[in-house]
Amino acid sequence: MKNVIPVITAVILGLAAVFAVSRVVSKQTVTPDAKVAIVASSQSLKVGETITEAFIYPKQVSVNSVPQQRILWENRSIVLGQKTLSPIAKNDYILFSNIGLSSSMGNIIGQGEWGVPVSFADSTLLKVIQPADEIAIVGVFNVKVAVKTQKNADAAPETITKRVSTVIYPRVRVLEKCGNSAVILSMPPQQAIALINVQQQCELYPVLRRTNDTKGLSRKDGGIFEDSVLTKLVKDLEPIDIPDASIDKK
Repeated sequence: MKNVIPVITAVILGLAAVFAVSRVVSKQTVTPDAKVAIVASSQSLKVGETITEAFIYPKQVSVNSVPQQRILWENRSIVLGQKTLSPIAKNDYILFSNIGLSSSMGNIIGQGEWGVPVSFADSTLLKVIQPADEIAIVGVFNVKVAVKTQKNADAAPETITKRVSTVIYPRVRVLEKCGNSAVILSMPPQQAIALINVQQQCELYPVLRRTNDTKGLSRKDGGIFEDSVLTKLVKDLEPIDIPDASIDKK
């Protein structure tokens, strides 16, 4: 009996230690909800009022609850000097739809960035894109590659042209829409210079991203698409016969 009590005590102490460790681990694995600062109104504003620094403040919001057309606090210069198009209540967000963007475009470009116009081959998505949205840019272009076309190992490789698609920029911010097929983007100088040249050699397509999404920020994440993929896609599939009439009568 004397030997049983120490064993029971050891088991209880062991369970308590496991419970304590599990509590610590659970606390370490739970990540708090990320926050982002959004431009909000520090007082009630009437239609036609000019927004100054005194009228705004950074309001912390969950990244999962960021409103559409929001303006990040780091881009607050966008709203300064603008006139309100609609009343804004105290503590409400100041959205792009609330302001007229009546001042110079230069005021809304990010610090140390340049505004670059870019045209897209397909303008469908531009109908829903709004200023401050984040997009990825996909390019479709030709590349030249050297391939061996002969069995002779000493034979010189032949240069062929392949059509490929890949991500050019994984995430860029839209400043403003320009007509039906172009936007102005805010980018660091080197990226701006590259894009000016890239759009002369590529067909560019915009892809809408989730606001403040931190995934897929590497250009390599998208991989590369080649025409040969389509050939593999239909390999071993049975051909389909199209009937003479639109409705197959029995």
